[in-house]
Amino acid sequence: MGKIRPKDMKFLDSALMNSETYFDYVERFKKICLSMFEWVNLPDSMNARYLEECLYYKGQASLLKDELYGFINTQCASNGYLNIYGLPSSLNCYSYQYNSIRNLYTGLDGQEDKDCILVMNNWQRIPTATTIELFCQRLAEAEQVASVNIKAQKTPVLIVVDENQRLMMENLYAQYDGNRPFIFGDKNQVGDNVVKSISTGADFIADKIMDYKKEIWNELLTFLGINNIMLEKKERLVSDEANSNNELINLNLQSFLAPRQEACRQFNEKFGLTGTDKEISVRVRSDLY
Repeated sequence: MGKIRPKDMKFLDSALMNSETYFDYVERFKKICLSMFEWVNLPDSMNARYLEECLYYKGQASLLKDELYGFINTQCASNGYLNIYGLPSSLNCYSYQYNSIRNLYTGLDGQEDKDCILVMNNWQRIPTATTIELFCQRLAEAEQVASVNIKAQKTPVLIVVDENQRLMMENLYAQYDGNRPFIFGDKNQVGDNVVKSISTGADFIADKIMDYKKEIWNELLTFLGINNIMLEKKERLVSDEANSNNELINLNLQSFLAPRQEACRQFNEKFGLTGTDKEISVRVRSDLY
């Protein structure tokens, strides 16, 4: 691999900033996704954080009772044939240093130590991570475009110099770019015949880009089922408009919540916890109603 030249560092810094911006958005929304639901009354041997991580990255997880560990939750993969409802007849339930093939619980006759409950992130068992990453790519791209446009307002010219003067002008321009004034007094090296400038004519559009970014942000929050009406809008929302948006938000939220609630129902039914003080449930984690 060739040696990295100093002039290549600017490209590397820009690429690193693009990457860091993208991953920063991914981590922000990942924290939101992993905090949306509260699993109530889970046995101590289960782990709600790991359960939500499996759903976020894999789209599905399993709940089961193990002879050694008791009640546990694991990752899972489809196994066996599909039943009449298009679900796998059995699951490969696995985790770190753990693996077990279990039959999918259907409510019919089965054995406690042979069945497992399938937890679905949504009815299609699609991971949340893939959609989050697509949205974050768009957010990061908008952020970088806005940054470049703002930068262009600070340096709206191209400097044309003789190749022999390149390093000198780069050093001077670096001071200018860093908000440091510079004085250069050699009229023989800097003059009309030596240095020429070309206006880039960069219009300020960062405000429009940021509005576009807010639209992406709102769309992502709507996908997650999070209310985003509070963000600015030029005209007031009429009642029908607000209700329509709230309905869409609620349906998106239910697409995540309903499959989790169904898994709780099956778990309680399977292990005889329905109506007892050990019955598990899941709810939206929010103090804002």
